Amino acid sequence: MSLQRPRMHPALAFSLATALVMLASFTPAFAADPTVTITNFKFDPEVITVAPGTKVIFKNGDDTIHSVIGDDGSFHSDGLDTGDTYSYTFAGAGTYAYHCGLHPFMKGQIIVK
Repeated sequence: MSLQRPRMHPALAFSLATALVMLASFTPAFAADPTVTITNFKFDPEVITVAPGTKVIFKNGDDTIHSVIGDDGSFHSDGLDTGDTYSYTFAGAGTYAYHCGLHPFMKGQIIVK
């Protein structure tokens, strides 16, 4: 007695192979880290809301040096020249007010919840 192996229809085999290739090359898309841009002596956006553990990037788009300082002292950048960035990961829930150390009238808030 001879056992025959069941054969798969060629169209089904092609579809399965295509699906496997697509799954193997799938890379989940993650949202980019939120960015606060410094332009015209303002933080833009001035207020953002993020989840705990989010890294926020501060980027200086002005022709003037700026810094980013948490009002509570929890974070503090060096002076940021044009195009420079500073990042900080906000671990715990809360409202984090900050300002520019060189231009104290520049203010912003990160709300973590």
